[in-house]
Parts: sequence; C-alpha cells; structure tokens
Amino acid sequence: MIWIAFLVAAGAVIYEYPRLRRARQFKELTVFTIIIVCGLMLSIALKKHLPIPNPLDFITAVYKPMSRVLLSVFN
Repeated sequence: MIWIAFLVAAGAVIYEYPRLRRARQFKELTVFTIIIVCGLMLSIALKKHLPIPNPLDFITAVYKPMSRVLLSVFN
C-alpha cells in the first residue's frame, strides 16, 4: 500500500515538475513539493496506524483561553 502512494506521488512529480520548472514557477514548485511530501507522510502514518493529530485540536487549544477571557470580561 505504501508503494502505491509512492508510485502515485512519483507520477504526479514526473507529470508536474518539468512543466513548473520550464515555466520558472519556483514558488508553485515549492508549494507542490510541500503538499506531496505532507501527503506521503500522512498516507504512511495512516497505513502504519500512527496517531494523526486532528486540526480541530489545535484550533480549540488556541481559542479556548481567548474565549475564557472574553467570557470573564463580558460577564
């Protein structure tokens, strides 16, 4: 299963990399690389049954103290 993820990512890189490089779109190439690497890491983590953090946990951790302060101010 992990090899399938690598093959799909390699296919995407083979397809997109030459076009982005030829067009001198280096920012887009950087973002493309970051997205491919993150996708591969997440798919490997899913296959190996590793815990994947929920993005909502981060949002809750940031906004919970702010909401407590606002509630104490307005109550």
